[in-house]
Amino acid sequence: MKARDFDKRIELSKFTENVDEEGFPKKEWKSVLSVWAAVKTLQGREYNQAAAIQAERTARFVVRYSKKAKDLLYNRGTDLRIHFDGRVFDIQSVVNDNEQNATFTIVTKEVDV
Repeated sequence: MKARDFDKRIELSKFTENVDEEGFPKKEWKSVLSVWAAVKTLQGREYNQAAAIQAERTARFVVRYSKKAKDLLYNRGTDLRIHFDGRVFDIQSVVNDNEQNATFTIVTKEVDV
């Protein structure tokens, strides 16, 4: 892939549990890495489930290889989410493309579609 293909900014975030100033539990998604990515839609489909129509959107994000991205994606990949263009995606799988340490392909499913 060429540099111009990585034209979308995405945020990788992880779920954290902390305690706020008043001592109450605070659960939130915290940004851990911002990277440039190539975004490809894999499929969009609708299906009937429990008499309601549900939409499922799957997308593929291709990011450049880096040690930090590798540590995050391989150690906690499915515990991370991607935030892109006001939408949120759960990570389904991560692949080191051709095992060449050049790019990762991250397959995701959009949340709350």
